[in-house]
Amino acid sequence: MMAIATIFVVASLTFFLVRLMPGSPVQVMYLQLIQKGVPASQAMDQVRIILNVIPNQPLWQQYIQWLGQIIRGNMGQSIMQTGVPVTHLIFNALPWTLITVSIGLLISFIIGVLFGVMSASWRERWSSSVIDNVGSVAHAIPQFVMAVALLYIFTVLIHWFPSSGAYSIDVVPGLNGPFILSFLYHMILPVFTYVLTGFGSWTLLMKASTVTVLKEDFMMAARLRGLPQDTLMGYLGWNSILPLFTSFMISLGAMFGGSIFIEGTYAFPGIGNLLATAINTRDYPVMQGCFILTTATIIAANLLADFAYSKLDPRITA
Repeated sequence: MMAIATIFVVASLTFFLVRLMPGSPVQVMYLQLIQKGVPASQAMDQVRIILNVIPNQPLWQQYIQWLGQIIRGNMGQSIMQTGVPVTHLIFNALPWTLITVSIGLLISFIIGVLFGVMSASWRERWSSSVIDNVGSVAHAIPQFVMAVALLYIFTVLIHWFPSSGAYSIDVVPGLNGPFILSFLYHMILPVFTYVLTGFGSWTLLMKASTVTVLKEDFMMAARLRGLPQDTLMGYLGWNSILPLFTSFMISLGAMFGGSIFIEGTYAFPGIGNLLATAINTRDYPVMQGCFILTTATIIAANLLADFAYSKLDPRITA
């Protein structure tokens, strides 16, 4: 119930906040019709027919109407793409983001975990400082800066990868070889950007967790008992990675909101690009739909992380 209440509160706040943004497309279209000499009542009717929105309707009435639609599972229709349901746009964009962000996040997590364990195990060596510095720099670089840099290097300077899109225009979308190969080729830069901007934080978190576990009594006892190195590393790795599990699940939940900069740079047709376009065009229904999706996935990821963590770690009770 708390999760449902949180989604409702966030969705309601989003409804009012997006309407406080300047540059309403509804009012723009309404004023344009007025300037062309269309009577106010006719202009209002035309906007209502075209955009399915009443221009001068009080905000509280719009909220009640919107709330009734949301309860019925209807997110409304896009303002800029007249007549197209918001759910249709979201479901079309969802697979692109799920695939690229999931792959990028998983690869960055694996690399970060390996680097973090190595840095913690080699604390007295110069290689530990190198790993830490690389991780810190990677963590500090914003996603949009990394995306623009990679775009310039690999599409302008050396022409290795395409600059935009999810597949070539000369292939037919579907479960066929040319389309799959084209998609894999186009998604390399977005995934690479996720990896480069994500592994640094996992490296630093994993190192801190590993150093803490190395000081635990059970690790000292295991070494004194002369357990094999493989067994020691198994204990170390498992107990060090557990605290990162919750952060990983939350990152999965927040993937849609975090993709806006990368997908916008590469014109990749995912949720992030859809949200960026909706913000630029003040497409309120699409903005609200994307925000609700992001909120719901973060809350669902938190609930799943709490449940799974209690199963993975017997010391934690559900």
